[in-house]
Amino acid sequence: MKTQIKFLIAALFCTSMLTAQVTLGTLKGQVMDKEDKTSIPQAGVWIEGQGLDKKIRTDVDGKFSFEALQPGIYNLRLFSKGKDTATVSEIEIKPDAITNIGEVALLPSTTKLDPIIITYTPPLIRKDVQKIEITTEDIAHSPNIQNPKELFASMNSDIVIPEGSSDMIIRGSRPGDVVYYVDGVKTDDLNGVPGVGIGSMTGYTGGIPAKYGDTTGGVVILETKSYFDLYYAWKARK
Repeated sequence: MKTQIKFLIAALFCTSMLTAQVTLGTLKGQVMDKEDKTSIPQAGVWIEGQGLDKKIRTDVDGKFSFEALQPGIYNLRLFSKGKDTATVSEIEIKPDAITNIGEVALLPSTTKLDPIIITYTPPLIRKDVQKIEITTEDIAHSPNIQNPKELFASMNSDIVIPEGSSDMIIRGSRPGDVVYYVDGVKTDDLNGVPGVGIGSMTGYTGGIPAKYGDTTGGVVILETKSYFDLYYAWKARK
């Protein structure tokens, strides 16, 4: 009897999982160069719709895929260095279906700009701003690149790391109250991430979004570089 009950529970669980999955859809496509008909790797693809706002990069074949999308209407923007931005509007995603928009061709940019010379200075962050964003360029020029916590703390005077401690304290919070996320996964620390692998960092000193849990000590989100980011950085140094 117990075996039959266990089997029934397992069957109901699997059925509910399958029911939940069939409500989602997938969007695929490929970014191409209009002139030479070749694919464009690492092109940016930005999707908006149904409350989603997300950007990814194409793979080595110029292909991209957005999975687990809520059914509805979405818009795409596609861009790459030296190319004009392309827009694909009113794409309908149906439940439990793959929508393939095929090839999207990008034309050479028609905008001619004079060279811009930028002198790096640390970002200025006002006291009343509750969100801190640190870009790849900021990270690359930081003298604290080998220590993610020291790097982040150096960008804002509201963040301190007491001498002899590895705890980050934001706006007077207690040690251990700060929550860390690496690529969307909650973790106890950041110092296991090598400096060259950091893609970007974002922090909240107040007004923390609910998705990061019930904490008043602040949140630090670290995104690592993708395989393609590291590959192209290696190619650039050769």
